[in-house]
Formats: sequence, structure tokens, C-alpha cells
Amino acid sequence: MYSVMLVDDDYPVLEYLSASIPWKDLRLEVHSTCKNGAVALERAQAAPPDIVITDIGMPQMDGIELIGELKRLKPDIRCVILSCMGDFSYAQQAVRLQVDDYVLKETMRPEQIAALLRKLSDQIAAEKEQSREMARMRSKKEENALLLRQGLLDRMTTDGGRDLAWADGAAEAGIDFEGKVWLPVLIALNRWSELSRRLPDERAVQAAVGQAAAGLACELPGTVLLPHGKREAVLLFPFRRSLTEMKVESVRPSLRALGERLSAESGISAAFLIGTSAAAPAALGRAAEQLLSSGAGRFYLPDEGIFTLAELPDLGEGDLHDVYPEALQRIRDAFLEEDEAQLEAYIGSWLDLVRERHCQPELVKEWTLKMLYDNQTRFLALQHYQSVFSMEVLHRTLGDIATIHELGDWMLQFFKERMPLLGLIYKQSRRSEILRAQQYVSHNIGSKITLEEVADMLHINSSYFSRLFKRETGYNFIQYVTTAKMERAKELLARSNISVEEVATRLGYENKSYFAKLFKKHIGGTPGEYRGE
Repeated sequence: MYSVMLVDDDYPVLEYLSASIPWKDLRLEVHSTCKNGAVALERAQAAPPDIVITDIGMPQMDGIELIGELKRLKPDIRCVILSCMGDFSYAQQAVRLQVDDYVLKETMRPEQIAALLRKLSDQIAAEKEQSREMARMRSKKEENALLLRQGLLDRMTTDGGRDLAWADGAAEAGIDFEGKVWLPVLIALNRWSELSRRLPDERAVQAAVGQAAAGLACELPGTVLLPHGKREAVLLFPFRRSLTEMKVESVRPSLRALGERLSAESGISAAFLIGTSAAAPAALGRAAEQLLSSGAGRFYLPDEGIFTLAELPDLGEGDLHDVYPEALQRIRDAFLEEDEAQLEAYIGSWLDLVRERHCQPELVKEWTLKMLYDNQTRFLALQHYQSVFSMEVLHRTLGDIATIHELGDWMLQFFKERMPLLGLIYKQSRRSEILRAQQYVSHNIGSKITLEEVADMLHINSSYFSRLFKRETGYNFIQYVTTAKMERAKELLARSNISVEEVATRLGYENKSYFAKLFKKHIGGTPGEYRGE
């Protein structure tokens, strides 16, 4: 539905037009009725109409001046002059302003105005459809060009760059090797989860990168952008073969400017990895393939910046099973205590261990997922916590994390978002003594814990505390402590190489046999069976 503004200093004319035109039948609506051009312009600035019907001679601002201002505000606005002035000079001005029609008040009829409005609304609809069709055609053309360049990169890196069939069609994308050396640079888009909240879809991200790279191509003619998936692309910089020195340093200012442009215009965090220059198709294919396969090493680089292949760390083959249990316990305790500073410190310590060992990123993500899952299941068991926790969603989110810096920020945010819920759980408990007792057990899981010592800590009678705990939780206290210790034992057995005897000692059991008996009673198998020995 299009809107029509009516402007005339003669109120009966405004009233007549408002009442006599079948607006709904024409699928039009009255935008506003204004007594002069100044009022009309003010209202149009807030929300421009599609069509304006205006008188010429009005105080403060006449119709000719109003139309000029409206055309500047909305160039495609349709304008009709409705006037009692038949002076040819006014008609000339109207023509210069590309007014759509000029109607004399003395001859106007409702059906005449209605027919004119129907014609104008049909023109607007036709132009909008034409614009949509042109936009679709441009979008299709851009999509085809994108697919062509992406397909070229896929073929270029097939079979480690040894398949040279791609070279025949490379010239169409602007890649030729006549007297040239090409320097490939990988663009890696980081913090994808944040980016996807700012831009509507993958195509919008690709378009933003393409527009920014187009500005770079104007500065450095011959630069070629080859997209790769939703969060990577390869930039190819051409150099004359005689200019073999300083190629890397010469592109750094341009890459820095490109990174700043992506951040400022689209909120994109991009890291650039400079590859090896190549003077032949096979060498360029290998260089591009090397960049695309660098994802694991890039995990330890900052989210933004310019790097070379030499700066990628050598990844270790080590595991994290020996440091996992202690890290889990510390992070869990800090969370239980709602201590953000400690939580941040312990997450930082965990990631420092990861950095120190340069573990494979997928392994790091697996251990992190395990940590979040273990934390959540403990709350389910000990806090009767109704969870909306989804392993599938977490796994997908972790899969999109590209750097260890992003992983640390995301882990901290994960726990911080749940702290208010933890506080709510505490507030919902009828007895704060029970919560304090549960926290005491969690913090002293490695010691021998008795009902009497906890009751003393709470300054209440031990018999009363025993009855209170049973009534509030459904467990007797000793059963609760034993269950908590057995859950901790499962973690230690599954995620470390320490002996069963050492596990028993860490949980406050002096007798290994007694510990094994309790474990079998609660878990259904011996510690050795649980470990798979």
C-alpha cells in the first residue's frame, strides 16, 4: 500500500480530496494533510510519502519549492500539482521538476484524480518490480562469479596442487603467469558466532569481504580474491618477476588497511596469513593448499593481525588427561562460589596449559566440551538443577571457534551467563544450611568428612542436621558424601593415569579395599573395570 500526501492552504480542498477519493479501493492511504509546504516538508522528513498532491500558491513555502525539496529527499517520489493557476510559467517550472501531472482545480473531478492515482501507483509498482528483478539479476551474477572463483580455488588446491587443469581457466579470473609472481595471503574470519549475530547470513559476510577487497584491488590493481567456505578466502597479489625482494613487506600496509576496513564497516575480526610466492600454476596451487590447511596452527594465533607461515607453532601430540581433573575442580569451585575473578583466573590457567603443550585444537575442544558436560552433570546430581543444556548446540558452537583467545572468552561467558541461575537456585532453597553443607562437601572432597564436623561448622545439633538434610535433599548425609566422592573418583579414573590406590588417597580413603568396595556398590563395577583394565 502506497501513501499519498495532500498539501493545500484551502482546508475544504483537503477535506474534499480526503473524502471523495476511494483510497482503500485504490490500495492507497492518506499519509497526511498539510496546510502549507513547510508543514509538509517537516512531516516528509520523518517518513517520505510515495505520492504528493500539492497546491502551488501557499504561505511559508509554495508547491514548486516543496516539490524541489521532496525530490532531494526522495528522488522517485510522484508529484501532482493541483492549482487554480493556469499561468504557463508555473507549468514550465513543473516540467523542469519532472512533475507527473498538472491539474487545474476548476476542472478536477474525483474520478479524474482517482484514475491519475491508479496510474501513478501502477508505475511505482512496475518500477519496484523492475528494481527487484535487476537486483535478482545482479545477485545471481555475483553469486555465479563467487561460485566460479570458489570453484577455481578448490580445483587449484586439489591433489596438493598437482592437478593443473585449473590453470586453463585461471585467466578468466585475472590470474596469469606471464612475467608474474603471485603472493597468496589467507584471510581467516574469526569470532564467527559474534559475526553471525551482526550479519544476516553467510552471503552477507562474503559480500562484506568482497566489497572491502574490491577497495584493495583499486589500490593494488590485479589483486584477485578467491573465497573458500564461509570464513576463509585467499587473496592473490601479483608482482613482476623482476621484483622478487620485499614482496611480503610491501603487502603489509594494504592488509592492515583491509583489516581495519573489515572491522570498522562490518565488525569482522580477520587474521591474515602470508604464504609462499609462486611463479607457476603448480607452485601456486601448493602454496594455496598450504594456507588452507593451516587451521590447526592458526588456533594459537591472535584473532586479528598479519602473520607468516614461520609464525605457526609446531603442534604437540600430548594429551590433557593429567591436568584435566584439577582444572575441572578449580573451575567448578569458582563457579559454585560465584567468584568471577577466580573463575577467569582458573580458565586462564587451563588455557595456559593448553598453550604450553600446543595440543591439537580438536583435542582441546573435546576436553573443553567434557569439562562443560561434567560441570553440568554435577549440578544435576547435587543441586537438582533443571537444565536446558544441549550437547549438540555446544558441540556446534565449539566447532565454530577458531582461536584459543575466542575459546577463553566464550568459556568465561558460558559460566557467567549461568551464574544468575546458580544464585536463583541458592535463593530457592528453603534452608541455607543445606547449601553451605553441599558447598563444604564440594570444597573438601579429598578429606574425610563426617556429619559431626559439618554440623559443628554450621553451629547446629548433629541429629537435627541429619534429619534436616534428609528432609531437604532426600539423601542421608553420609550417602550424599559418598556419592559425591564416587563421582569424583570416576573423573580421576577416566581422565588420569594415577593408580587406584592414589585415587583412594586423594578422596580421603586410607583403605584401598574399602574404597573399591564402595565404588563397586555405587557404580556397579570395580575401579579397574570402570577404567577398562
